Amino acid sequence: MPQVKKHKKWLKLAFTALSLLFLLTYISFFRWVETVEHKRDQLILYRIIGNDLPPRHKEGQTLSNLQFILDHEPAFPNTRKIFLLNRITDPANERAIIRLLDQHQMEYIRVPFEPKEYEQLDFQLESFPVPDFLHSDDYRRYSKVAKLRVLDHIYHTKNLYAMNNNGGRNRAIEHGKSIENARWILPFDGNCYLSYNGFKEITSQLERYGKEIKYFVVPMTRLLNNSVLLNNLDERPKAPEEPQIIFRYDAKEDYNLNMRYGRRSKLELLWRLGALENRQLNRPTVPWESVGRPYSDEKGQFKNIGWVFRLFSGNPQQEENKKEASSIRALSRLTAIQSTLDNLDESLARRQFRHEDLFLYSETEMNEMRYEYWSKNPQVTAVVERLERRADKILKGIHEGLRPSTTQEGVFESIPEKDTLGSLSQNVTVLTLANYFLGTESYGSGAASLVRMHLLNEYEQDRQHDLLEFLSDQGYAFPGHRSIPKYNRQRILNTSDLSKTDLSSLLDCLRLLRRRDWLTHREYVDLQSVMAEFLEYLITSPTGIHLAQMSDYRGVLYDLQATSLAAFTDDVRLLLRVANRCRMRIGKQFTLDGLQEAFKDDDWKVRVHYESLHLQYWVLLSRGIAHASVAKDVWHHIAANGASVSHGLTQYLRSHLDLLPSLSPSDAQFVKARLRPLAYTALAAFRHAPKATMQQDWAWLEEHVDAFGLLWEPDLKDEGRVRGMLKFIRNERIKGRSSLPPFWMLTLFN
Repeated sequence: MPQVKKHKKWLKLAFTALSLLFLLTYISFFRWVETVEHKRDQLILYRIIGNDLPPRHKEGQTLSNLQFILDHEPAFPNTRKIFLLNRITDPANERAIIRLLDQHQMEYIRVPFEPKEYEQLDFQLESFPVPDFLHSDDYRRYSKVAKLRVLDHIYHTKNLYAMNNNGGRNRAIEHGKSIENARWILPFDGNCYLSYNGFKEITSQLERYGKEIKYFVVPMTRLLNNSVLLNNLDERPKAPEEPQIIFRYDAKEDYNLNMRYGRRSKLELLWRLGALENRQLNRPTVPWESVGRPYSDEKGQFKNIGWVFRLFSGNPQQEENKKEASSIRALSRLTAIQSTLDNLDESLARRQFRHEDLFLYSETEMNEMRYEYWSKNPQVTAVVERLERRADKILKGIHEGLRPSTTQEGVFESIPEKDTLGSLSQNVTVLTLANYFLGTESYGSGAASLVRMHLLNEYEQDRQHDLLEFLSDQGYAFPGHRSIPKYNRQRILNTSDLSKTDLSSLLDCLRLLRRRDWLTHREYVDLQSVMAEFLEYLITSPTGIHLAQMSDYRGVLYDLQATSLAAFTDDVRLLLRVANRCRMRIGKQFTLDGLQEAFKDDDWKVRVHYESLHLQYWVLLSRGIAHASVAKDVWHHIAANGASVSHGLTQYLRSHLDLLPSLSPSDAQFVKARLRPLAYTALAAFRHAPKATMQQDWAWLEEHVDAFGLLWEPDLKDEGRVRGMLKFIRNERIKGRSSLPPFWMLTLFN
């Protein structure tokens, strides 16, 4: 028995040893098989296809060049071609590219453009050495190219996402490294074309030097005509242009994601590798640009090999091998980037923006207020009764102003000089609001008559011709509110009033008059043309440009005028430009403690008037931009110095509320007349702005707003005799300038 047990023990040991030997042999075999299967010897040639950027590229040139590559570029041995679709913003364009690739059975990967991600991005407004840099003396003295470079920096974050220049290259490198048998990764630009001899030269050098070197630099030449590649003269060309880079699979370096398209996106890495040591690319050209990374640890591990062609961009002046062409390319690139991003912003904004929507007023709040009036709310009723009396007075003035002249038969007297743009805006606003709340036709008709007389050179006939009377109830025009207009010879309008008059309420009233059929569609279109002339005057005239550069209430009024006119005329691009850039003023006009840049005048009442007017324009501007829903929030925007409009305004109200007990009754009335509308409109702005910030300021205003007067009480008038600047201010307010829209409380529903 002991011998049998001993024999079994030896059998177990032998079986265990054989099992271990088999297991080790099995593992070694499959390790060898894996090594064979995953031998890295393949080239992965990427073409990174982005968006056309006119005028840098001809529109459609990317698709045309892709077709040329697919039709004529040779198939290369041991090479896998992959096309990377890099955030194509136009879905139709991307579908066309994919169809073309599918027809040729080519591989592709997508880096999708996500509109929601893009819309979260903002402009770089606070990076400059002084606040409100675009309105500074330094910027004004810059050359055209220098100004474009400033704007290019402002678009930095949007450029990084939408163009995704280095992001696409790094995605190709990452994808190539994930391919098990990939040895060489070629993340080339989308318009690059490899000829047979060019590729042969590249592969021979890779085989010769590829064990020691990880990076290879491929010189590039620009073509003026793609057809030269079809003449079988495949010789080494002069290749002075920015080269492409080949990466070995174990290369550590990649492209700098903070270098946007047009801002040394590829040159930065070439410099870090030592390929462009003669260029001081680690030094920013201007102080606000980001600094590049230091030299790479693998500096010097590169070699120049082969060549690659860049297919024609569609513009021959930009592709010639001349210094002038390089300058033209740089200018075109800057222009193209900003134009492309502006187009993209506009297309996204137009998904929800409608020029016929109210800009300053809130339709929801006005409708709620009208229901309060219909429900006999005594406070609202009292205000509407005051509105009715004011409207009747204006109607009486209109009828008196249109009496037939006693000296010239058939010609009407001109409108009194006091009816400037400011008073016109106020009168139309009063009549339109009266029609909206009371429904009285004479108010709507009167408002439309004022618009026709002053803005469209028309006036209504007192008595229609019998034939026209008969025809008035025929056809599609019936039923309608209006009679057939005649045309006056001159427009009674002083364009200089634009520098002092807020038109935002007038423009909203024109929208309301059109909706209620007091203005025809043709008249509304004509009014858009008239307002487009006003807008053109504002943004191109010396007066308008000077106003834009003002750092007090006049600059804010200018932005309010420009945004409201751009919204009315459906100029979405200009609306976005002003609505976003106006935030740059905040750091110049407010401090962290909320203090404004003081209006310099010895009379404290004059200072209070213009400081409160300054803040009032900010409230109206913030409100209009918020209603348009196409730009970033202005109300809570925090400047580089920590200042914001909402906090600055609250601090101003705090300081003057503490001051009220020490003032005489007449002086206190003067202050309240300025601060009551400011406090209530600011409260409305708090309620409708994003709620994440400034909660303490909002809570304080909710608690103390009544201290400035009740919402429904009549607007207080300045008492006593005034002279000098105060007399000028009073006259301006009488003319409808430098003041709030009338009956503003009816447009705020609490």
